[in-house]
Amino acid sequence: MAINTALLEFVSVDELLGPHGPALRIPDFQRPYSWTPRIAAQLFTDIEDALNDRPEHPYIMGTVILLKRPEESHFEVVDGQQRLLTLHLLRSLLRGEKLPHLATGSTPLHLVHQELSRRVADLERDDLRSARYRDFLDTRAQVLRIVTDDEDEAFQFFDSQNFRGKALRPHDLLKAFHLREMAEASTSEQRAVVEQWEKADENDLDRLFGTYLARIHWWSRNLPAHAFGTSDLDLFKGVGRATRRLPGAEYHRAAKAVLPGLQEWAHPTTDATAMRDLKRAQHQLDAPVVAGRSFFDFAAFMLEESQRLDEELFSPATSPGVSHPDLSAFRDGARFRYCRELYVAAALYYTNKYSEADLAHARRRLFRWAYAPRLAYERLGWRSTDNYARGLSDDVDGLSGLNLFSTIRDSLDPREVPLENVTVPQSARTSNPEDATLLTLLKEIG
Repeated sequence: MAINTALLEFVSVDELLGPHGPALRIPDFQRPYSWTPRIAAQLFTDIEDALNDRPEHPYIMGTVILLKRPEESHFEVVDGQQRLLTLHLLRSLLRGEKLPHLATGSTPLHLVHQELSRRVADLERDDLRSARYRDFLDTRAQVLRIVTDDEDEAFQFFDSQNFRGKALRPHDLLKAFHLREMAEASTSEQRAVVEQWEKADENDLDRLFGTYLARIHWWSRNLPAHAFGTSDLDLFKGVGRATRRLPGAEYHRAAKAVLPGLQEWAHPTTDATAMRDLKRAQHQLDAPVVAGRSFFDFAAFMLEESQRLDEELFSPATSPGVSHPDLSAFRDGARFRYCRELYVAAALYYTNKYSEADLAHARRRLFRWAYAPRLAYERLGWRSTDNYARGLSDDVDGLSGLNLFSTIRDSLDPREVPLENVTVPQSARTSNPEDATLLTLLKEIG
């Protein structure tokens, strides 16, 4: 990393946030402010404890990483925005600055402002105590300032742990990467994709990439799946600015650029089901994504698809003969967790490649395949599930050795996928009544 050694130093809060400090900007790819009042209150207390215990010594609060591009006068905050915003609020309150737009409201920023306002009001009952706190915060509270001029290398810091905050999740890093791939897009377009992305719940994005998309990628290539982390980001970086312009990459660039226009010309009006097929053609799971705006469209569509399938696959309307309590158990019961994840992932991959035209027929056999391992084990754990998904369970009584994901990947026609050959155990390994119900249902489907 091209670190500016002249600016690598411990700086006081006043030097960083005061009137003579640098112009700081928080880029759009950063997460929204998410500190809780409890975290902010702890920061306030930690500063006061440092003042009381060692008033003459610097109080180090961690690291702030800034990006300074040669052609710009401001610095972008790469890491430390949550802490800096909280310190800015605290400094403003200690100086009697009024922020009426934050006085009421329920966002994290509003709630932290309200908590710090109460803390400062209590502090100001003693003028001497208040003055000492304000002076200590400005001059003795310090951070290590790291400045780099390399945007790509600065990205490597994104998975660092924020002070008393949360580590950035893999999907946060993907958002940052693909926003940087949109460097030539307008600010309004970048802001639009950020707003679209932030509407999704973080846990839903975790589930999309970690539980479904990454596992589909690995299993379809006969690879073991594992917890999706920052070392796996290349799976979804796709074809970008730095990708060599070789024929394979150029094919995917051209397809992503041309296909939407052709579809609009060929199908100017269509129903919702046909529209989903058009989207599936644009966002094939077997093809690499194209970095930038296309990635955000891909993620939004796949999130919508996974959530829709998760609802429809367990709907009484699509599961005749299965009681509502049983459906709820198969979907939400802890003992069926891995089966449910196999089922939704398989349906997502199946419909992405073959459409949902015959899903009414295929879903019952997908269910049979996904839930069969529950009957074969007293305790169905992750390793057994991963082996089953890769077709490595043919030595387990009653289970087939079919890797459904690699079969789908290698087959252009769903008639080539031998779902009718899937076998299931003829008895359950446990006496759990839910397993007995499942056994009866799987035999009926077969």
